[in-house]
Amino acid sequence: MAIDSTAPPIVSPNELVAFANCELVRISDTAVLVINRDNGRQQMMSPQVVQGLISCSTFRTMADHASVLAATRPELQGRPELALQALEGLLVNGMLLTAADAAARLSGGASVAPAATRVFIITCDRPAAVERLLESLLRNGKLARHEGLYLIDDSRLAESRVANRELVAGFNTRSPVDMRYVGEAAQSAMLEGLIARQPAAEHGLRFLLDPAQWTGHKTYGRSRTLCLLFSVGYRAIVMDDDVLCQALLPPVAEEGLAIAGGASRQAAFFADREELARAAVPADFDPLSGHASLLGRTVGAVVEAVSPGGMAAQQLQGVNASLASVLDAGAPILVTQSGSWGDPGTASPHWVVSLGDTSVVRLLEQEASLVDIVEKRCNWLGSPRLSLIKMASMSQMTGLDNSALLPPYFPAFRGEDRLFGAMVEAIHHRAAALEYPWCVPHLPMEERHLSIREPMAATGGIALFARYLTDHIDYKDASDPLLRLRHVAEDARRIAARSDRDLLLDFRTEVAQSQAGQLRMILDQQQKAVRLGSGAWQAYLQRALNEMQALIAEQQSPTTMHGVPAGSSELGLLQCFRDYANGFADALEHWAVVREASVAVAAQLELEGKLVA
Repeated sequence: MAIDSTAPPIVSPNELVAFANCELVRISDTAVLVINRDNGRQQMMSPQVVQGLISCSTFRTMADHASVLAATRPELQGRPELALQALEGLLVNGMLLTAADAAARLSGGASVAPAATRVFIITCDRPAAVERLLESLLRNGKLARHEGLYLIDDSRLAESRVANRELVAGFNTRSPVDMRYVGEAAQSAMLEGLIARQPAAEHGLRFLLDPAQWTGHKTYGRSRTLCLLFSVGYRAIVMDDDVLCQALLPPVAEEGLAIAGGASRQAAFFADREELARAAVPADFDPLSGHASLLGRTVGAVVEAVSPGGMAAQQLQGVNASLASVLDAGAPILVTQSGSWGDPGTASPHWVVSLGDTSVVRLLEQEASLVDIVEKRCNWLGSPRLSLIKMASMSQMTGLDNSALLPPYFPAFRGEDRLFGAMVEAIHHRAAALEYPWCVPHLPMEERHLSIREPMAATGGIALFARYLTDHIDYKDASDPLLRLRHVAEDARRIAARSDRDLLLDFRTEVAQSQAGQLRMILDQQQKAVRLGSGAWQAYLQRALNEMQALIAEQQSPTTMHGVPAGSSELGLLQCFRDYANGFADALEHWAVVREASVAVAAQLELEGKLVA
């Protein structure tokens, strides 16, 4: 394409644009057909032009894109005016997405009346924490606004179950809404009642709900699935037992609405619990009402809450255009999450490596040593502004719009939240999740010591399947969510049917990809660490880099995964994986009818008084 460098600009260089949602068809070594899926326009381009445009995937000004292209594309010879005129031509031909068009698509939409809310506490052998949480519910929660309150008791110890039952009974003497106690007997009755109504689903149901199948394992996911079964047709707000029912404002606040592929989280650090308590600033609402405010509504409603009258194009500055292109004003908010004040709840002490620049600066400004600050786990971790995200992550208080078809949780092990978020995205890929710009106190009563000296490298687990699901989502698939849920079950069965050799090679490939992602993150932090002037931070990153570089070159084995019993064999673990995959597939295939049956079973348990403490 000939470019006249003396021609006046066609559009403003401050127009926010991006190259996104285009199909690339290589015709020859010198030609690529580019088809815009938004407007159907197409244009033949050279491979060099396409390669340059791929770097223009976020909404930035025409001038900013031109400067980057001039600095990185040798054919432009460092002349941004040439790049700017080429971009102008592409915009006129309909090959670029404008932020104005994207903002208009995210704004407006019909109002949606959300379902009523039910509130759940999940607990396991922590009656002291339950007592503290119940007191904070009575003190701060607007409990009469919710249709029901439930305690899901997964305790192993008989004395814990007795204590929790008594705590609920005492709570009900003071609460405007009674709390149902879902203990061992009620859970068993729910399981047997579901099997009686759906006998073909027995294997999958026992996989999800039978505690005998998970002896010796932590079953966070099993408890969360029970929350779903007792809230079909409702919005569920699920609390861990070691939080408080109190909303706190973040120490860092930003204006507007963030749109990000993952939570746009930041962190702040405190020396100890006393400093943490002094810095807490209560919000003027309770967190249950906070979660209910936008859960089950739409992206358009979220935009209206932040920008009455609609989103301005400038609010999309720096946003990934591909992400914005899969959202619209009518997209439902199916999951909400909030930040944590205190223990961040992360399973690894190395979560700080994933932080952005401003959070790392806050970390290094602390007077105490890097090791002490990280291991004390007295933090704020959350979003400084309302954030639309595509895949939900961990939250100690979570909102679930269970009036939609939500999948069950994997019953055991850590990472069940991440897999749940991936499945929701796979089933409802036009929906969104939302992170609120406030947090709840997360203050475990037991000692939790995670050493920063522990190995950093990923070794496998549930997260591998979660990433597989999200890597294979077809965002053009317009089929029913139930059909997509069946596709997830089919994926699990298909993977389980692979040979030992292929399954092991798949495992090694997926772990290597995880470790490569960690390595890139470490290298990125290391490049920025010199100007921060912290020897301890640089030494920590160098140790992490050495570990990752040594490990990524080694042949990985499932026997090295965290939590795998000593003496386990590869073949035995592969068979265990197949059993888990097929069991979960059974559960997913019958999940829709199980959900329907659970409404009648829960009503029967209520009628028979089996949910009374």
